[in-house]
Parts: sequence; structure tokens; C-alpha cells
Amino acid sequence: MNKQIEIEAFYDSLSIGHKLDQFLDGFTRQEIHLFSYFSAFLFHYGGNPVEEWKYKFIIDSSGYPHSMQLENAIERHEAVGLFEFRNFLTITGRGTDEYNKFSKELALFKEREKYIEAACSTSILLPYMETKQALLEDMNISKAKNLGNENWLDFEYENLKKITESLGAPADDLTISAVTWVRLIQLSQNKKE
Repeated sequence: MNKQIEIEAFYDSLSIGHKLDQFLDGFTRQEIHLFSYFSAFLFHYGGNPVEEWKYKFIIDSSGYPHSMQLENAIERHEAVGLFEFRNFLTITGRGTDEYNKFSKELALFKEREKYIEAACSTSILLPYMETKQALLEDMNISKAKNLGNENWLDFEYENLKKITESLGAPADDLTISAVTWVRLIQLSQNKKE
């Protein structure tokens, strides 16, 4: 039986896979979920209604955000040869072609791409493992765990806007906002230690 693939999850997983493969030479399924979650956070931070992201997340047993729609898309990418598994997932030449086709031809994805780009850029602007750890310690993920792990996509980011503005950076610069958010999480974790 074929699973229905959400077009947004199809595109997002390809886009994130493409970027992480370029930055890291491979990626895991969990990393696609994590950076998609962070993209959704930035999408909502950018003033968009959370429902327009089109899919939601729960927290899996490893503490990562997880979306069934995204997982279905990743499985499909592997099945048709867009992603390939070795020690890590990689995007194939065919996957890159598919990503390029969708990103250039469909205006629907141009808006999503700027949030995905900002989220994934943190993995090259900051040490990757620190970024990943900070995102996993995000207060929104902790809150979801405490709420019984229902399908959720609820974000708190008021501190981010205040800090970004106090730095003199425009709040609509998504890359600065993304890096600021990761640093804010890291600082709050350091205070707890």
C-alpha cells in the first residue's frame, strides 16, 4: 500500500538532506527531523501561522522531534533512489536533480526555502555538534515532552526577538535569528550547570 506523501514534507526532507549532505557529507533521519523542526520554529517566528507548516512533530524515544509525514517522505526518497544509505544517508545525483527541479519550478517552496536555509546554516556557522545539542535542549522540545508528547507545534520565542533587537540586528534576518536562538539555548544550559 502506498503512503500518501505530503508535498511539503517531500520537499523539506529533500532540501534539508541536500544542505546537510553539502555541509556534513552525510546525515541521519533524526537530523532531517531536527532541522525541519527548527525550520518550522523559524517559520512561525517569521510571523506565519503555525498550521501553514502543514505537518506536526512529536518527540521520539531518543528525544528528537519526529514527524510521521516527514518520515514517510524520507522512506520514499530511499525507496526511489533519491537518498542512499551507507554509514549515513546521502543525497544521490538523482536526489539533487529532483531538489533543483522543485526549488526552481515551484513558487510554493521559495518561501519555505528561506527558513530551511537559515536553520541549516547554523550547522556551518556554529560547531555542528554544539548546534545539534542546543536544539535538542530547546525549551519547546522540553515542553512537548512534559505535555505527554501529543502532536504539537507550539513555539515560544519572545526572548529571541528581544535579544536579536538588542544586538541591533534586524529581527527578520533569519540566519542571525537562528544563530542567536542556538546561542541563547547554549547560554541557558551553561547557567544550569
